[in-house]
Amino acid sequence: MQKGLLLIDGLNLIRRLHAALESEQDSNRRIERTQSLCIDALSKLVTQFSPAYMAVVFDSPSKTWRHEVFPEYKLGRPPMEDTLLEAMPAFAQVFRFNGWPCLRLTGWEADDLVATLAYKASLKEIPSMIVSTDKGYTQLLKFPHILQYDYFAKQGYDREWVEQKYGVKPELLPDYWALVGDTTNHIPGVKGIGPKSSVDILSDKQSLEDVFASLSEYPAKFQKLLDGQLAHCQFARSLVTLKCDVEIGIRLSQLALRDASHSL
Repeated sequence: MQKGLLLIDGLNLIRRLHAALESEQDSNRRIERTQSLCIDALSKLVTQFSPAYMAVVFDSPSKTWRHEVFPEYKLGRPPMEDTLLEAMPAFAQVFRFNGWPCLRLTGWEADDLVATLAYKASLKEIPSMIVSTDKGYTQLLKFPHILQYDYFAKQGYDREWVEQKYGVKPELLPDYWALVGDTTNHIPGVKGIGPKSSVDILSDKQSLEDVFASLSEYPAKFQKLLDGQLAHCQFARSLVTLKCDVEIGIRLSQLALRDASHSL
């Protein structure tokens, strides 16, 4: 991926490495060890992918547009430990010291920022590698030049993986999740419809709208479950669909990698 863009889901990486150190009783020591593990992980990723550009992207600490339109968004998800939350600025500082650009934008999740950066790079035929265990990013694999990598499983994802995993193409993942729901983010789907049913429903269709325009073609059980659910499905789809048009206000050149010795 030389001359490409490496995009790191910062909180995803940090929280997983922090969780792996749960046996460490000293909270400050645990933060220090997590930082060391993060530095090691990022160094390995930079060596592995040899990017020309890079960004460690963080979530906004404030509520996002999804919370505004759907207050139950992510309801029930375990909160971040206070010590880790307070250490977030220190993580970014350490990363920048090592020459790794960091990015955060008030009111936006890392997901939308990563999606926007990867999409804009794709338009310029610049390859992007998204490093995260979050399967929500797999919808971006519909675009050329975008791949995803799970650092912990050492596994890469492409559009063929999506079809094998879910039974639908990346283009239809938001529609698929709108039907089955997104339990991770507390977004309900259509009651009574699971993964297999969703694949059957979306088979040979281009969108949810195509599905609901031809409900009479489906078995009676699907007609009954889907009747009157179009608006809900469209709303759920809007929540699970990543934004690719966020006004971030930076140029790709600002994400160029540089040596840590030049960052002082």
